[in-house]
Amino acid sequence: MMKKFFLLTLIAGFVFASCNMNKKADTFTIQVKVQGFDGKKVMLEKRVNDDWVKLDSATIEKGAALIKGSMSSPEMLYLSLEDQKGYASFFAEAANITVDVDPINMKNATITGSPAQDRYTAYITGSEGFDDKLYEVYQQYQEAEKNQDEAKMKEVEEQFKAVEKEKRDYMVNFIKTNTADIVAHYILLRNTYDFELDELESLVNNFDQSVSSPYLKDLRNRVLVLQSVAIGQPYVDFKLAGATGDTIALSQKVGTKLLLVDFWASWCKPCRHENPNVVAVYNDFKDKGFDVFGVSLDTDRDKWLEAIEADHLTWTHVSDLAGWRCSAAKLYGVQSIPHNVLLDDKGVIIAKNLREEALREKVQSLLQ
Repeated sequence: MMKKFFLLTLIAGFVFASCNMNKKADTFTIQVKVQGFDGKKVMLEKRVNDDWVKLDSATIEKGAALIKGSMSSPEMLYLSLEDQKGYASFFAEAANITVDVDPINMKNATITGSPAQDRYTAYITGSEGFDDKLYEVYQQYQEAEKNQDEAKMKEVEEQFKAVEKEKRDYMVNFIKTNTADIVAHYILLRNTYDFELDELESLVNNFDQSVSSPYLKDLRNRVLVLQSVAIGQPYVDFKLAGATGDTIALSQKVGTKLLLVDFWASWCKPCRHENPNVVAVYNDFKDKGFDVFGVSLDTDRDKWLEAIEADHLTWTHVSDLAGWRCSAAKLYGVQSIPHNVLLDDKGVIIAKNLREEALREKVQSLLQ
């Protein structure tokens, strides 16, 4: 009996020790080093659904502060200083991490102790070379534009596209190579606007599904949203306040032969550049069954209404004045504007992101 009791006690002790070891393995410490800020606070936060979530804070003493916490997997966190603009972002994980902060240049903080951050830094360092090339090419374009050298401008545009492709290929290669790395989850999530549904879904499915993260969860949700508004799918209805204050549903406009749901904003230069083209197509085909339903990602009502008048946008407009939090934009997976969706008379999505001549050609071919 004593032998059995001893064995059970030994097993229980082992289990307890294992639980404590696991608990310890999930803990992290962040030592913040900053000069000249004694007596002020350093705050630790993360982003959840576009909102800032405060995790902890500490008072700086003798040029340092210590923050402790726990996490099950690496996450991108943000450090900020009291009464100071900017923040230092970095991957934290269950480790002893040191963040050496320059208050004048928060984003260039030196982070040590996080293997995930080391991998992310290596990726960013490799990507910076492409950014340098893009800047050089852009300067060449500006010079050619100044000299009104259209041939050179076209040549430089092709160079720009080539470097952009190299940069994208570098990113895709990193994501495909590091299928079990949460850092790859994060990088893909930050760049989903650059991928069509098929490629994004392929990359998400290629990840090691035994490795979870909030970023992979968001990626899967992104795929589901894009699937719901893919070409061939019925429209997703929504209601927003109209420019005159009344509430208007998309379903109220569906039924015309062709309806362009146009996501834009007064502050968006590419949108304002594209507006004259949409106006021209609308004026030429409105009597043949073409209509536009404008959805604004503005936050300032006056600027929104001023842009409608200035650009002669005489169709129906709606907005919740929530900017990138626009509920309709989230339903349609909008991550960059201008963005549009073309519906047929039954409300089926038949085309997306038609701009310049492509819009006119598509509308003309369908209404002939």
